[in-house]
Amino acid sequence: MSSEHDALVGELRLLAEAVLDRVDRVVQQYAAAQQAGAAQDPQPTDTGVAGADAPGAGAPAPSGGCDWCPVCAIAALVRGESHELLTRLATQVAAIIALIRELLARYLPAPADPGGPESTPPSEPADRGGGFVSIPVTIRP
Repeated sequence: MSSEHDALVGELRLLAEAVLDRVDRVVQQYAAAQQAGAAQDPQPTDTGVAGADAPGAGAPAPSGGCDWCPVCAIAALVRGESHELLTRLATQVAAIIALIRELLARYLPAPADPGGPESTPPSEPADRGGGFVSIPVTIRP
């Protein structure tokens, strides 16, 4: 591979790590909110879309549960309630993030200098032509 490919692979790794950091942060916030909700209310209330006391709601009983329904999971997410499907999904996403991080560490080389202008030779933009201008980008959490 040429130095251009190495630079591209390094940039792709940085991009993947930035995306994984953001997704991991969202999953961790959801898990923390679920733990806080479980500490406040150990007994699950209503898992249906509509309240159990709503007239004509036809919602399932809280014990019979709607633990698999994605519509009820989204409604529970909007209401800030816990839902078994969301909890399982968050667990699986956390495992996938850990796997992707491991694969990145194993198969992609770590970037030598992320975004530093000294990582590319000073004569390279002049040799390439076409008006390429290197722009350093800093990613902040």
